[in-house]
Parts: sequence; C-alpha cells; structure tokens
Amino acid sequence: MKKIKIWSITIATLALFSLYSCITSNDDEDKVEEVMLYVSAETGIYYDLFDTERLHLIEGMQIKEKGATYWKCVPFFTITGFSYEKGYEYELLVKKTTIANPPQDATNVSYELIRIVSRQKP
Repeated sequence: MKKIKIWSITIATLALFSLYSCITSNDDEDKVEEVMLYVSAETGIYYDLFDTERLHLIEGMQIKEKGATYWKCVPFFTITGFSYEKGYEYELLVKKTTIANPPQDATNVSYELIRIVSRQKP
C-alpha cells in the first residue's frame, strides 16, 4: 500500500511539472531585440524560395549582425524603413523580430530600422 502511495505522488508531481512547463512556455511568443546590423557596399546574389532549379538569380544586399562571421544576401526590402544605396557601407541599429510561428513561405526574422549609425564609402 505504501508503494502505491509513493508512485501516485511521484506521477502526480511529474504531471504537475509537465503542465507547468506547458503553461510557462514562451515558444509561441515573438522575440524582439535591438541589434547592430552591417550592410555591405557590395551586393550579392540569392535565389527565389520557389526556384528549386536555381535558374533565376536575384540581386540583393548583403547583411550580417554584429558578431556574425558570414554575410547573408537578402532582398533590398528586408529592412523596413531603410533604403539601400549601392556603393555605401552601413551600420544600422535595428529592431529584430524573430517570429515564433511564421508562415511556411516566409522568413522567421524581420528587421525594422531604428536609426542609421553610419554610412560611408569603403
């Protein structure tokens, strides 16, 4: 009888922990943060998401977040409120939103310009 009581308490405790972890989960919330973003003076090439055969090259701007090693080529309209001008390097303060549940055909990250920190010819 004592064994059954101990097992019942153990199972009830585990159930409560499981329920609590579901309630406090932040997986369904967007993550918003301010980040420094660098934009290259040189453009790059990327492929459309639906161009599975990679036949159509698309020109875009190259960006990387502070601390990142590699540049990522993205569409020119990626940063809301920012107009890219080829031939200039930019340092931008942006609001980065990581979307918890993005549509299947869209990126999970969006950027919004807060301010241009610097703009210069290389």
